[in-house]
Amino acid sequence: MTLRITLLILVFLFPTLAKAETGFPGYEWRALGDGVFVHMREDPFAGPIDGNSTVIINDEDVFVIDTHINPAAARAVIEKIKSLTAKPVTHVINTHWHDDHVNGNQAFIDAFPDVKILSHPDTLSQLQEEWPGFIENRQEGFAEASPERIREAADAAEAEDPDKAITYRVYAGYVEALKPELHNLVAAYPDETIAEQKTFTRGKRKIVVEWVGPGNTPGDLVVWLPEEKILITGDILVGPIPYAFDAPMLEWPETLQKLAGFEAERIVPGHGQPQKDTDYLFQVASLIRETVSQVEKAAESGVAYENLREVMDLKTQKDMFTKGDPVAVNAWTNYYFGPALQSAWSALGYSVPEDEMP
Repeated sequence: MTLRITLLILVFLFPTLAKAETGFPGYEWRALGDGVFVHMREDPFAGPIDGNSTVIINDEDVFVIDTHINPAAARAVIEKIKSLTAKPVTHVINTHWHDDHVNGNQAFIDAFPDVKILSHPDTLSQLQEEWPGFIENRQEGFAEASPERIREAADAAEAEDPDKAITYRVYAGYVEALKPELHNLVAAYPDETIAEQKTFTRGKRKIVVEWVGPGNTPGDLVVWLPEEKILITGDILVGPIPYAFDAPMLEWPETLQKLAGFEAERIVPGHGQPQKDTDYLFQVASLIRETVSQVEKAAESGVAYENLREVMDLKTQKDMFTKGDPVAVNAWTNYYFGPALQSAWSALGYSVPEDEMP
């Protein structure tokens, strides 16, 4: 996982930095109509890279899909909900296990003690395996880190290595947002799982929680509002650059195709702006298929994993997704390209060298 490895490296590069004042990162609150809202980063590339949190206000209760990387961001969602309604949050749905979608779980438990947290069984298993290590890494790595010093390093690197400068600034954003919350990072696991589908009826509204297939992880859940024609995808769909860390690359395009079958009029991705059509979804599916195809051909022709990047030709796709913007290019490299090669190579049954493993 290139980004996570980078963040770990940066922790060791800045082990004794002085403490600094911190601030809360910028989010926006978007109303989608019919009591449905999404709380998301204003800049999807700015650190901390954080998942969208979707709120559904029903006749008598509230559902929340994903709870952010930052407990403070989760509390901001809770405060906004309370400003809109006195109805309690009764259900939180974790679409998948990545920490930028689950770290706020405890904040919702604190605010609404009777809340139920739901996930796919695979998500619960992954959280039990991965979450303690994530929390320990944040607590150990960020305790003495200084956003100011990291940004100074970014400024110093700008002239010779602007891409490194971008990575440093993303890391600074993580520290700035999470350092004040280290004591609030708690592993609050789902207490109910949905393996296939479950429908909740709230007056005229139906909330369908469904597993449609492996996507960004093996256990991604989606949430479908058939009356409103709103589909909440988690990280099966991410904009403006898809994420491919440990992704089931062979099945992912088919799962995206199934999402298109919902015929949604509004699609809320795991990151980035809500979509009004399936154009971007099909672009992502095409990108993944092409990536897998090229990796498979390279492997069959005898290309070694360490030489894989040299033979890949995704320039057309890279230009389409990044439009040449340096920050988007950095995201392409760290979130999609490197992780996708590793994920596709593994999915095709080839071994990734130990020194390349996260």
